Amino acid sequence: MRPVRSPALPEAEPAPAERAERLAREVDAAFAARGRVYWHMYATLREALGAEEAERLVSAAVEAHGRAGGERIFAGLREGTPMEVAAHFLRIASPDWGRLFAHEVRQGEDGRVEIRVLRCPLKDAWIADGRSEAEIETLCRIAGRADWGCFSAAPCRFEAETWTPGRSGCCVLKLG
Repeated sequence: MRPVRSPALPEAEPAPAERAERLAREVDAAFAARGRVYWHMYATLREALGAEEAERLVSAAVEAHGRAGGERIFAGLREGTPMEVAAHFLRIASPDWGRLFAHEVRQGEDGRVEIRVLRCPLKDAWIADGRSEAEIETLCRIAGRADWGCFSAAPCRFEAETWTPGRSGCCVLKLG
């Protein structure tokens, strides 16, 4: 067989703005797909083992994945204020310069920092797929374990609140 040009390649290189816009959409879609994988793993295990055990197992896997990422993200950052840790995390791990997981950063007089996630592509996918509020709440708890794993490698205390029905936005990450 002779090699042929991939149909995926454009005839001409797109303008930088067009390419950046497409890449942003593709990153968003990849995170939505990650959310759907969480759903399918959870739903499959829930059917086989029950809801509690399914959540426990998927949460453990997601937390391990987060821990591996956190070890890379925070490698070399042995100390830092909560704001330095938040800034480091957001610069490295917030796709599309923070646009994908739109957020607000708040700092208290005591130096504690909250990252309030206003939009989450995983949650958006679950909503678009018609998941119930109870299912989305469970999936947010599962997805939130990635943050717990990630920040276990950070040089400051971490807590998180995941989304619950009736609350706007998504999770709140707390560094102190």
